[in-house]
Amino acid sequence: MENILPGLHDISAERYMASAGVSCTMLNVLAEGTPAHLKAWMDGDRKIESEALSFGILAHYAILEGDKYKEKFHVRPEGLRLTTKEGRKWEEDHADKPSVKFEDGITLMRMVESVRRHPFACRVLEGGKPEQSLFVYDEHETLRKCRFDTLTLGNVLADVKTCLSASDGYFERQISRYRYHVRAAYYLDNCRLHGLEKDHFMFIAVEKMPPYAVRCLKLNGDCVSFGRKLYQADLQVYRNCVENDEWPAYSESYEEIALPSWEMRQILELI
Repeated sequence: MENILPGLHDISAERYMASAGVSCTMLNVLAEGTPAHLKAWMDGDRKIESEALSFGILAHYAILEGDKYKEKFHVRPEGLRLTTKEGRKWEEDHADKPSVKFEDGITLMRMVESVRRHPFACRVLEGGKPEQSLFVYDEHETLRKCRFDTLTLGNVLADVKTCLSASDGYFERQISRYRYHVRAAYYLDNCRLHGLEKDHFMFIAVEKMPPYAVRCLKLNGDCVSFGRKLYQADLQVYRNCVENDEWPAYSESYEEIALPSWEMRQILELI
Protein backbone atom coordinates (compact mmCIF):
# COMPACT_ATOMS: atom_id res chain seq x y z
CA MET A 1 0.00 0.00 0.00
CA GLU A 2 1.44 3.34 -1.08
CA ASN A 3 1.79 6.17 1.43
CA ILE A 4 1.06 9.39 -0.45
CA LEU A 5 2.18 12.65 1.14
CA PRO A 6 -0.52 14.96 2.52
CA GLY A 7 -1.84 17.44 0.01
CA LEU A 8 -3.73 17.62 -3.27
CA HIS A 9 -2.71 15.15 -5.96
CA ASP A 10 -3.71 14.64 -9.57
CA ILE A 11 -3.49 10.83 -9.61
CA SER A 12 -5.45 7.98 -11.16
CA ALA A 13 -8.46 6.48 -9.42
CA GLU A 14 -6.62 3.15 -9.20
CA ARG A 15 -3.65 4.72 -7.41
CA TYR A 16 -5.96 6.61 -5.06
CA MET A 17 -7.88 3.49 -4.08
CA ALA A 18 -4.68 1.52 -3.50
CA SER A 19 -3.15 4.19 -1.27
CA ALA A 20 -3.14 4.42 2.53
CA GLY A 21 -5.78 6.52 4.24
CA VAL A 22 -9.38 6.34 5.42
CA SER A 23 -11.97 7.17 2.77
CA CYS A 24 -15.66 7.89 3.19
CA THR A 25 -16.40 4.69 1.28
CA MET A 26 -14.55 2.75 3.96
CA LEU A 27 -16.62 4.41 6.68
CA ASN A 28 -19.80 3.52 4.78
CA VAL A 29 -18.73 -0.13 4.59
CA LEU A 30 -18.11 -0.05 8.34
CA ALA A 31 -21.44 1.62 9.13
CA GLU A 32 -23.43 -0.78 6.97
CA GLY A 33 -21.67 -3.89 8.30
CA THR A 34 -19.06 -4.53 10.96
CA PRO A 35 -15.31 -3.97 11.38
CA ALA A 36 -14.82 -7.47 9.95
CA HIS A 37 -16.64 -6.43 6.78
CA LEU A 38 -14.40 -3.37 6.47
CA LYS A 39 -11.25 -5.47 7.00
CA ALA A 40 -12.37 -7.84 4.24
CA TRP A 41 -12.95 -4.84 1.98
CA MET A 42 -9.52 -3.41 2.82
CA ASP A 43 -7.90 -6.77 2.08
CA GLY A 44 -9.55 -6.86 -1.34
CA ASP A 45 -11.86 -9.77 -0.52
CA ARG A 46 -15.03 -7.77 -1.09
CA LYS A 47 -15.72 -5.62 -4.14
CA ILE A 48 -18.47 -3.06 -4.58
CA GLU A 49 -19.37 -3.27 -8.23
CA SER A 50 -22.59 -2.91 -10.18
CA GLU A 51 -23.77 -1.93 -13.62
CA ALA A 52 -25.25 1.27 -12.15
CA LEU A 53 -21.92 2.12 -10.51
CA SER A 54 -20.02 1.59 -13.77
CA PHE A 55 -22.49 3.79 -15.65
CA GLY A 56 -22.17 6.47 -12.97
CA ILE A 57 -18.38 6.49 -13.29
CA LEU A 58 -18.59 6.88 -17.07
CA ALA A 59 -21.19 9.63 -16.67
CA HIS A 60 -18.76 11.50 -14.40
CA TYR A 61 -16.10 11.35 -17.08
CA ALA A 62 -18.58 12.52 -19.69
CA ILE A 63 -19.96 15.43 -17.66
CA LEU A 64 -16.72 16.65 -16.09
CA GLU A 65 -14.09 16.15 -18.78
CA GLY A 66 -15.81 17.43 -21.87
CA ASP A 67 -15.17 15.57 -25.10
CA LYS A 68 -12.30 13.69 -23.42
CA TYR A 69 -14.92 11.24 -22.16
CA LYS A 70 -15.00 9.71 -25.65
CA GLU A 71 -11.46 8.48 -25.01
CA LYS A 72 -12.51 6.68 -21.82
CA PHE A 73 -14.81 3.99 -23.27
CA HIS A 74 -16.10 2.31 -26.39
CA VAL A 75 -19.72 2.42 -27.53
CA ARG A 76 -20.92 -0.92 -28.86
CA PRO A 77 -22.51 -0.91 -32.32
CA GLU A 78 -26.29 -0.75 -32.31
CA GLY A 79 -27.85 -4.19 -31.94
CA LEU A 80 -24.57 -5.96 -31.10
CA ARG A 81 -24.96 -8.85 -28.65
CA LEU A 82 -21.83 -9.92 -26.79
CA THR A 83 -23.08 -13.51 -26.63
CA THR A 84 -22.72 -13.93 -30.41
CA LYS A 85 -19.52 -14.78 -32.28
CA GLU A 86 -19.39 -11.26 -33.67
CA GLY A 87 -20.00 -9.80 -30.24
CA ARG A 88 -17.24 -11.81 -28.61
CA LYS A 89 -14.84 -10.79 -31.38
CA TRP A 90 -15.78 -7.12 -30.97
CA GLU A 91 -15.31 -7.33 -27.19
CA GLU A 92 -11.90 -8.94 -27.63
CA ASP A 93 -10.81 -6.23 -30.09
CA HIS A 94 -11.97 -3.46 -27.72
CA ALA A 95 -10.71 -4.84 -24.39
CA ASP A 96 -8.46 -1.83 -23.77
CA LYS A 97 -11.32 0.28 -22.37
CA PRO A 98 -14.75 -0.25 -20.80
CA SER A 99 -17.64 -0.49 -23.19
CA VAL A 100 -21.26 0.57 -22.94
CA LYS A 101 -24.33 -0.43 -24.88
CA PHE A 102 -25.27 1.73 -27.84
CA GLU A 103 -28.35 2.94 -25.98
CA ASP A 104 -26.26 3.92 -22.95
CA GLY A 105 -23.89 5.85 -25.16
CA ILE A 106 -26.81 7.89 -26.47
CA THR A 107 -28.02 8.44 -22.89
CA LEU A 108 -24.60 9.71 -21.83
CA MET A 109 -24.52 12.20 -24.68
CA ARG A 110 -28.01 13.49 -23.80
CA MET A 111 -27.01 13.88 -20.13
CA VAL A 112 -23.89 15.83 -21.06
CA GLU A 113 -25.91 18.11 -23.34
CA SER A 114 -28.44 18.71 -20.57
CA VAL A 115 -25.75 19.71 -18.05
CA ARG A 116 -24.16 22.06 -20.60
CA ARG A 117 -27.55 23.77 -21.06
CA HIS A 118 -28.00 24.33 -17.31
CA PRO A 119 -26.58 27.81 -16.53
CA PHE A 120 -26.00 27.33 -12.79
CA ALA A 121 -24.44 23.87 -13.15
CA CYS A 122 -22.08 25.25 -15.80
CA ARG A 123 -21.14 28.15 -13.53
CA VAL A 124 -20.32 25.81 -10.64
CA LEU A 125 -18.28 23.41 -12.79
CA GLU A 126 -16.47 26.04 -14.88
CA GLY A 127 -12.73 26.03 -14.27
CA GLY A 128 -12.84 23.06 -11.89
CA LYS A 129 -10.16 20.35 -11.89
CA PRO A 130 -11.76 16.91 -12.28
CA GLU A 131 -10.83 13.89 -10.17
CA GLN A 132 -8.49 15.50 -7.64
CA SER A 133 -7.37 13.51 -4.58
CA LEU A 134 -6.77 15.02 -1.14
CA PHE A 135 -4.76 13.40 1.65
CA VAL A 136 -4.71 15.04 5.09
CA TYR A 137 -3.96 14.17 8.71
CA ASP A 138 -6.53 15.10 11.37
CA GLU A 139 -6.02 16.02 15.03
CA HIS A 140 -5.77 12.32 15.94
CA GLU A 141 -2.99 11.76 13.37
CA THR A 142 -5.36 9.66 11.28
CA LEU A 143 -4.62 9.89 7.56
CA ARG A 144 -7.84 10.74 5.76
CA LYS A 145 -8.38 10.80 2.03
CA CYS A 146 -11.09 11.85 -0.39
CA ARG A 147 -11.45 12.19 -4.15
CA PHE A 148 -13.38 15.14 -5.52
CA ASP A 149 -15.53 14.80 -8.62
CA THR A 150 -14.18 18.23 -9.43
CA LEU A 151 -12.28 20.74 -7.32
CA THR A 152 -14.25 23.89 -8.00
CA LEU A 153 -12.90 27.42 -7.96
CA GLY A 154 -15.41 28.85 -5.48
CA ASN A 155 -16.31 27.93 -1.92
CA VAL A 156 -18.69 25.16 -2.97
CA LEU A 157 -17.83 21.50 -3.40
CA ALA A 158 -19.80 19.98 -6.28
CA ASP A 159 -20.72 16.31 -6.52
CA VAL A 160 -22.28 14.95 -9.72
CA LYS A 161 -24.96 12.33 -9.10
CA THR A 162 -26.81 10.39 -11.78
CA CYS A 163 -30.31 9.43 -10.70
CA LEU A 164 -33.69 8.22 -11.87
CA SER A 165 -35.31 11.35 -10.47
CA ALA A 166 -34.07 14.65 -9.04
CA SER A 167 -37.38 15.27 -7.25
CA ASP A 168 -37.33 16.11 -3.55
CA GLY A 169 -38.79 12.83 -2.33
CA TYR A 170 -36.62 10.57 -4.44
CA PHE A 171 -33.33 12.40 -3.95
CA GLU A 172 -33.87 12.83 -0.21
CA ARG A 173 -34.17 9.04 0.03
CA GLN A 174 -30.96 8.69 -1.95
CA ILE A 175 -29.16 10.98 0.49
CA SER A 176 -30.30 8.81 3.38
CA ARG A 177 -29.69 5.45 1.69
CA TYR A 178 -26.19 6.22 0.40
CA ARG A 179 -25.14 8.53 3.26
CA TYR A 180 -24.45 11.48 0.98
CA HIS A 181 -24.66 13.78 4.03
CA VAL A 182 -21.81 11.83 5.65
CA ARG A 183 -19.74 12.24 2.50
CA ALA A 184 -20.47 15.97 2.43
CA ALA A 185 -19.33 16.51 6.03
CA TYR A 186 -16.23 14.34 5.57
CA TYR A 187 -15.16 16.16 2.42
CA LEU A 188 -15.81 19.63 3.80
CA ASP A 189 -13.88 18.85 6.97
CA ASN A 190 -10.97 17.41 5.00
CA CYS A 191 -10.84 20.66 3.04
CA ARG A 192 -10.82 22.64 6.27
CA LEU A 193 -7.93 20.53 7.61
CA HIS A 194 -5.99 21.29 4.44
CA GLY A 195 -6.81 25.00 4.50
CA LEU A 196 -9.17 24.96 1.52
CA GLU A 197 -12.09 27.39 1.85
CA LYS A 198 -15.10 25.22 1.07
CA ASP A 199 -18.26 26.09 2.99
CA HIS A 200 -21.06 24.37 1.08
CA PHE A 201 -21.72 21.02 -0.55
CA MET A 202 -23.84 20.88 -3.69
CA PHE A 203 -25.20 17.99 -5.73
CA ILE A 204 -25.58 18.32 -9.47
CA ALA A 205 -28.29 15.73 -9.97
CA VAL A 206 -28.66 14.50 -13.56
CA GLU A 207 -31.56 12.26 -14.50
CA LYS A 208 -30.79 9.19 -16.59
CA MET A 209 -34.04 9.26 -18.56
CA PRO A 210 -35.78 11.85 -20.76
CA PRO A 211 -35.86 14.78 -20.38
CA TYR A 212 -32.47 14.23 -18.65
CA ALA A 213 -33.36 17.03 -16.26
CA VAL A 214 -30.62 18.67 -14.19
CA ARG A 215 -31.07 20.06 -10.69
CA CYS A 216 -28.52 21.77 -8.42
CA LEU A 217 -29.16 21.02 -4.75
CA LYS A 218 -27.22 22.56 -1.87
CA LEU A 219 -27.22 20.27 1.15
CA ASN A 220 -28.88 21.72 4.23
CA GLY A 221 -26.49 22.70 7.03
CA ASP A 222 -28.28 20.54 9.60
CA CYS A 223 -27.80 17.51 7.34
CA VAL A 224 -24.08 18.23 7.15
CA SER A 225 -23.88 18.53 10.94
CA PHE A 226 -25.65 15.20 11.37
CA GLY A 227 -23.37 13.62 8.78
CA ARG A 228 -20.39 14.94 10.72
CA LYS A 229 -21.54 13.21 13.92
CA LEU A 230 -22.02 9.94 12.04
CA TYR A 231 -18.62 9.92 10.36
CA GLN A 232 -16.83 10.93 13.56
CA ALA A 233 -18.38 7.97 15.38
CA ASP A 234 -17.43 5.61 12.54
CA LEU A 235 -13.92 7.01 12.42
CA GLN A 236 -13.43 6.39 16.13
CA VAL A 237 -14.47 2.75 15.68
CA TYR A 238 -11.91 2.48 12.89
CA ARG A 239 -9.18 3.99 15.08
CA ASN A 240 -9.96 1.52 17.87
CA CYS A 241 -9.75 -1.39 15.44
CA VAL A 242 -6.38 -0.22 14.13
CA GLU A 243 -4.99 0.43 17.61
CA ASN A 244 -6.02 -2.99 18.97
CA ASP A 245 -5.68 -4.87 15.68
CA GLU A 246 -9.11 -6.34 16.30
CA TRP A 247 -11.82 -6.37 13.64
CA PRO A 248 -14.89 -8.01 15.18
CA ALA A 249 -17.95 -9.12 13.26
CA TYR A 250 -21.37 -9.69 14.83
CA SER A 251 -22.00 -10.57 18.48
CA GLU A 252 -20.72 -13.96 19.64
CA SER A 253 -23.91 -14.37 21.67
CA TYR A 254 -27.51 -14.24 20.41
CA GLU A 255 -29.46 -11.08 19.62
CA GLU A 256 -33.12 -10.22 19.14
CA ILE A 257 -34.50 -8.94 15.87
CA ALA A 258 -37.92 -7.57 14.93
CA LEU A 259 -39.92 -6.26 12.01
CA PRO A 260 -38.97 -2.86 10.57
CA SER A 261 -40.30 0.06 12.62
CA TRP A 262 -42.56 1.23 9.78
CA GLU A 263 -44.26 -2.19 9.62
CA MET A 264 -44.64 -2.29 13.40
CA ARG A 265 -46.43 1.07 13.24
CA GLN A 266 -48.80 -0.31 10.61
CA ILE A 267 -49.58 -3.32 12.77
CA LEU A 268 -50.22 -1.15 15.85
CA GLU A 269 -52.64 1.00 13.83
CA LEU A 270 -54.65 -2.12 12.95
CA ILE A 271 -54.84 -3.43 16.47
